[in-house]
Amino acid sequence: MKALRVRIERGQIVGKAPAGIPEGTELDLCLAEPDDEMTQEQLTALNRVLDAGWRSIEQGRFRPASEVIQGLRTAQ
Repeated sequence: MKALRVRIERGQIVGKAPAGIPEGTELDLCLAEPDDEMTQEQLTALNRVLDAGWRSIEQGRFRPASEVIQGLRTAQ
């Protein structure tokens, strides 16, 4: 899995976007809690899914979250 390196400046997250992510894309950044415990199997499974998701993003195979949410709202 690739990690994003960012820093905080004056209350803002600052860093270089990975190649292939369109300008204006909004990302959710979640910080791991130090007391979050995962088994090695859970961690391996999580990393496998994150790697697959990252490859999809790099290949341009993704939809904005707003589109997915709108689709869920209209499907009900």
